[in-house]
Amino acid sequence: MMKWLNVAGLVLNLLGAGVMAVSVVASRPAIERMLSTGYGGPPNPDAVADRRRQSNLAILGLALLFVGFLLQLIASWPR
Repeated sequence: MMKWLNVAGLVLNLLGAGVMAVSVVASRPAIERMLSTGYGGPPNPDAVADRRRQSNLAILGLALLFVGFLLQLIASWPR
């Protein structure tokens, strides 16, 4: 029973990490829309580049978490 609770906890960790990452990952059009000025001017290129970097780091972080949790899940799987 305890091993199955460990497996369930790891699965919930995977899902939680995915939900958190989805909240910070943004597409290029969404980034430009978020950072555009209220006067119809183009967005600040530095701000767009910074937001893209943050989004890419969030994707990398999610991938690393997913692999780590998946390895723990495989190691904890009851036999």
